[in-house]
Amino acid sequence: MKKIKVLEVIGSMDMGGAETFLMNVLRNIDRKKFELIFLCYGNKKFDYEEELVSLGGEIVRISKPTGNIFKNIKQIKAVIKNNNIDVVHCHTYFNSMYALIAAKQCKIKKRITHSHNTVSEKNPSIIKKIYFSLSKIVIDFYSTDFLACGKEAGEALFFKNKKFQVIDNGIILEKFYYNKNLREEKRKELKLPNDYQIIGHVGRFEEAKNHSFLIDLFDEYQKKNKKTLLLLIGDGSLRPSIEKKIKEKKLNNKVILLLKRSDVNELYNVMDLFLFPSLYEGLPVVLVEAQTNGLPIVASDTIDKESDYTNTISFLSLQDDFDSWIKTIEKRIEKRTDNRKMMENSKYNIKNTVKQIEDIYSNI
Repeated sequence: MKKIKVLEVIGSMDMGGAETFLMNVLRNIDRKKFELIFLCYGNKKFDYEEELVSLGGEIVRISKPTGNIFKNIKQIKAVIKNNNIDVVHCHTYFNSMYALIAAKQCKIKKRITHSHNTVSEKNPSIIKKIYFSLSKIVIDFYSTDFLACGKEAGEALFFKNKKFQVIDNGIILEKFYYNKNLREEKRKELKLPNDYQIIGHVGRFEEAKNHSFLIDLFDEYQKKNKKTLLLLIGDGSLRPSIEKKIKEKKLNNKVILLLKRSDVNELYNVMDLFLFPSLYEGLPVVLVEAQTNGLPIVASDTIDKESDYTNTISFLSLQDDFDSWIKTIEKRIEKRTDNRKMMENSKYNIKNTVKQIEDIYSNI
């Protein structure tokens, strides 16, 4: 039986929300029926590349999008033709329009746009606003299927009243259940004192994740709660400025930077609270993971409320003073809940997600 060949237009396969979602799909999809090819920009080696290839996936590289739209479309068309693609699935928000045009010109019948966020960037210039508006028109005209990680993410990218299907960010639940033995093992490995509270965060060091606010908030919190450490997992372009801020606030001994890790699922066990004050998000995979682990979560109210599947997330405004955040953290910290049964029967089980994706890919 001929495999259905799907081009996943993603730009990068480093550790991030959409990338992790795609890896979970690749890990669980029927690879006898579907072949996934990932379109990325540039020549760097990506975080997930080794595992991706070992699972039968393939990365195809082109140059990053520039002002030369025609060159970018031409490159994507070549990839589609050279790989005999059947389905094009775009994950690059407004930049998805390039691949959609290329796919239409190559007569690809199934052209999917997938929204993973509620905002492309904060305070865009007038030129970018025009570009975003144009992209919306192209996406609306050239897509055959409209998907989103949540209701707010779909409403942000697609035109009002456009019907879209929500594809939940499913995970491999078993990897994220709380494990007391792993907690002790990992705390010992990281030399974390047993009598210290650990506040954790997982996310790239980029504007949306709001690390600057997070550091300021933790600074105030630790003044009142001395036996507390902040664990930051991730990397990104803003890491140097955040490292500088940590030094300026004399928090070197209180903030632990782990950068990119392959054992994030295990590291949730060492945390006592998950703090997530993002400026904007879609429906973050990390919040699904943290809830599966049973962690108490304090997050900004800019995040889609549908992410609170277990009714255990405390949402606060970024406009609230730090006292409100600190009181909420103090109230919630160390109060882990057992969400196992709830998550097993939830829409976030990767088996349910993959079934949705397989049905969409098969319906050509």
